[in-house]
Amino acid sequence: MNYISDPSDESLVGLCASGVINAVTDAWSARRAAHIVITGGRTGAATVKAIDQALFRLLRLKRAFEGCMLHIWFSDERFTTHDDPDRIDTALIAGFGLCKSQIVFHRVDESGELAVAAANYAAELDSEIGNRPFDAVVLSMGEDGHIASLFPGLFDPGFTGSTLAVHNSPKAPSLRVSLSLERLANGLHIYIFALGEGKAAALSSMATGPVGALAKSSLIGQLQILTDLSAPTSN
Repeated sequence: MNYISDPSDESLVGLCASGVINAVTDAWSARRAAHIVITGGRTGAATVKAIDQALFRLLRLKRAFEGCMLHIWFSDERFTTHDDPDRIDTALIAGFGLCKSQIVFHRVDESGELAVAAANYAAELDSEIGNRPFDAVVLSMGEDGHIASLFPGLFDPGFTGSTLAVHNSPKAPSLRVSLSLERLANGLHIYIFALGEGKAAALSSMATGPVGALAKSSLIGQLQILTDLSAPTSN
């Protein structure tokens, strides 16, 4: 894991957005669609806005990229209707106000059985990109050390598959669909935000939680921890 510490949240969000856009540029230059994962919450909303603005600038500068598509996947989703204010993807999609014509949003089902919704999201992901890595993965760590809807002590780090149905999320609502640790680790560039004093304890013990398991499973690119706190002296 590589720690990047900066007291400015805005600078860290900008760094992440720049990295994501570079990854998208690499994919489009290779004449293939780009696939990225985004996360929710306050940091997710700010990152989406920064990515949208940077993508708009890229498309204005590089006319050759007109018609190239960006596929956006959600790290996790609350299993509720699309119009529910608890829904994660609805708010994030609204943040892409400049470039929607070249973006495909992949959403978790809003009804039916939780296990079926998770299986359908996995099938959609596997159909779209198979085992190909995501071009970029953006996550945010909770105060308990969770990422996506993978909570310490409540997920199986050895689980294989692209998604999992979460029935017991400690944060309401309890029913969620999450990308798996294995699938999140399969990213060319992985960014994890750990912002705010409330993350200090989780940051110091990160290596033993979901983030540490993700780092061990990530064999492709360098995992970046973006924090406004002092980086741990050892991982």
